[in-house]
Amino acid sequence: MAGKTDKTDKQAELQQKYVALQMIEAQIKELQEELEKLEHRNQELVSLGQSLGDFAAGKPSKSLSSVGMGIYAESELKNTKEVLVNVGSGILVKKPVSETKDLIQKQIGASAEILEKLTQNLQLLVQRANELQGELQELVKD
Repeated sequence: MAGKTDKTDKQAELQQKYVALQMIEAQIKELQEELEKLEHRNQELVSLGQSLGDFAAGKPSKSLSSVGMGIYAESELKNTKEVLVNVGSGILVKKPVSETKDLIQKQIGASAEILEKLTQNLQLLVQRANELQGELQELVKD
């Protein structure tokens, strides 16, 4: 009788660890996707910061302005000292380029902090998944 109970307990433990591993793998996948999105957003912010720097240093120049749905019109930038910033709900506020650059730099910093935390969480999950895989292999050997 004890042999059957041990075997049943082992199977239950094996199943429990396997389910836990599957859940962790799903979390890892979600975190990886989130990291990719955040890294892409961070790259866009860095590019925007550089563009604003170029914009502020420039004189009035020609540019392409989006009219919509992939259609552009040639335009001329006359004011390179201020930009319109969407502050939410479609409300635009005129801000100096330097202030806007500072805002972008803060967003880059916040984004980098979040990236770091997500990366740490991902590393912990990968470590736990590896531990569970080792435990599962040990249970299967027995």
